[in-house]
Amino acid sequence: MKLRIKVPATSANLGPGFDCIGVALDWWNTIDIETLARGLEIECAPGLPRDKSNAVIQGMIAAFEQKNQKMPPVKIKMDAAIPIASGLGSSSAALVGGILAANAIMGDVFTRSQLLTLATHVEGHPDNVTPALLGGMVVAVQEGERLHAVRMDVPRDLRAVIFVPTYPVLTKKARGILPKAIPRADAIYNAGRTALWIAALYERRWDWLDFATRDRLHQPYRVKLVRGMNELCDAARGAGARGVALSGAGPSIIAFTDHADDDIAAAMERVARKMKIDGRAHLVGISKRGARVTRLK
Repeated sequence: MKLRIKVPATSANLGPGFDCIGVALDWWNTIDIETLARGLEIECAPGLPRDKSNAVIQGMIAAFEQKNQKMPPVKIKMDAAIPIASGLGSSSAALVGGILAANAIMGDVFTRSQLLTLATHVEGHPDNVTPALLGGMVVAVQEGERLHAVRMDVPRDLRAVIFVPTYPVLTKKARGILPKAIPRADAIYNAGRTALWIAALYERRWDWLDFATRDRLHQPYRVKLVRGMNELCDAARGAGARGVALSGAGPSIIAFTDHADDDIAAAMERVARKMKIDGRAHLVGISKRGARVTRLK
C-alpha cells in the first residue's frame, strides 16, 4: 500500500485562547508512506529523527496500539515545508500524518471523533491537532477523557502574515516558563477576549481583532524567549494588521489582515533587520481543509 498524506500548518492560541483555539494554514507538509515486507526506512530533513522517536512513527504506533495491532514495516518520506520549532504546529502535523496513515492502513477503523481524541491524547493538548485534522478555526475543549471540538469557517478575506525567525523555541521550554497560577484579573481579561475573537469571526468585525488578540496568560512570559516580540507586533499593527499574536509557543508572530499584506510583511522584516533578527515574513491563507489522505496504490 502506498499513501500520500498532506497536513496543514497550524497556529494555536491566537492570543488569548491558550490551549483551546487554533487555525489551519495553507502551508502543508507532505508525507509519503509505503508498507514494506520488513524494516523501517525514513527519509526526512536533517535534524529530524530517523527512528521510532520520529513524530510520524509515534502517531502510527499510538493508532495501531489503540486497536491492539502491531505497526507493519514501512518506508516514510517526509517533505517538511512547515518550519520546525517555530510555533506553526510542525510536530502536530507529523503526529496527525502518522495517525491518519495508520488509520488508512487498517482500513479506516477510526471515526473522526476518535481520531481527534487520539491525536489530542498523544499530543497532550488539542489546539494544534484539531485544526490540522479539521481545517478552518477550531475551538477545542477537553473534559476528562472527552473532547469537544467545534469547527468554524474563516472568511476568505481574512489572511495571515507570519514572521518566522530562523532560531527555534522548544515548546517544552516555552511551557515551562509559564507561572503555575495567574491573577483573577488576567483570567477575566483573557476570557473576554477569547469570546470576542469568536464574536468577531461570526460578525466579520475585523476591527475587533486588535482587542481580541491581546493576552495576559502566556505572551508576557514568553517575551523572554522571543526576541523583538513586542516590536514585531507593534510594527504589524502600525502597518495595518487587524490583530497580532505569538503563534503557538513562538517564536513566529502571526498578524491577521484583510488588506495591506505586503505592507505588514515589509514592516515586520524592517524591524527584524533593525534588531538583527534573522527571519522572513510569509503571506499565508487560512485553510478550510484539514489533513487529507490519498491512496496511491
